[in-house]
Amino acid sequence: MDLPELIREAIAAGRLCEPFSAREAAWSLQDPGWPLQRVHSFLVRHCMGNLAASQILVERVTYGRYRLLYDGPRSCDPQPTKFRRRTTPSLRREDPHPPGEPES
Repeated sequence: MDLPELIREAIAAGRLCEPFSAREAAWSLQDPGWPLQRVHSFLVRHCMGNLAASQILVERVTYGRYRLLYDGPRSCDPQPTKFRRRTTPSLRREDPHPPGEPES
C-alpha cells in the first residue's frame, strides 16, 4: 500500500492528526516498510512547492509539518463557455440623442 493511503487510514482511525510531522506519521503507521527516513523523504519529495515533484500529494503547512491534499469527489462546477455572455445592446445603452435636441 502506498503512503498516502496509509496516512489516510491512520487519520480515519484517529492515530494521526493533521498537520503531522514525518516522525508522527512513521510512528502512527508502525510499518517496517516505511521507516522515518523513508517517510520524511516521501513527504519532502511529494510536497507542494517542490518543482521537481512528479505528483503533489502533501502540502507543507509549517516547517516540518504536512497535511494531505484532498483528492476526493468535488462539487461539479459548470464548464466554462466558449464565449462570455453579454447583455443585449438595447439594455446596455440609452437611445442616442444628437446634441442640441431636447430629450422627450
